[in-house]
Amino acid sequence: MTEKIAIPDMIALTCRDTLGFADLRGDEDFFNRGASSLTIVELQIQIETRLQVRVPTSKLMAAPTVDGWAGIYEAAAAELA
Repeated sequence: MTEKIAIPDMIALTCRDTLGFADLRGDEDFFNRGASSLTIVELQIQIETRLQVRVPTSKLMAAPTVDGWAGIYEAAAAELA
């Protein structure tokens, strides 16, 4: 049996793995840490592949934090349930 990981934790792990931000806080802006819009799209693709949930890139650009993305993806996942 595989353990289900919470959406915020999965986003944080993806950011750490992709961006190398081991100490990224949930409320810390990705752009302030040096991420570019291209990096945001790369993260989006990885996260959406894992979650099987799609959201508009514009929503993610408007909320570039782990906490912001978690809320967006959790809402999108709830709509599919």
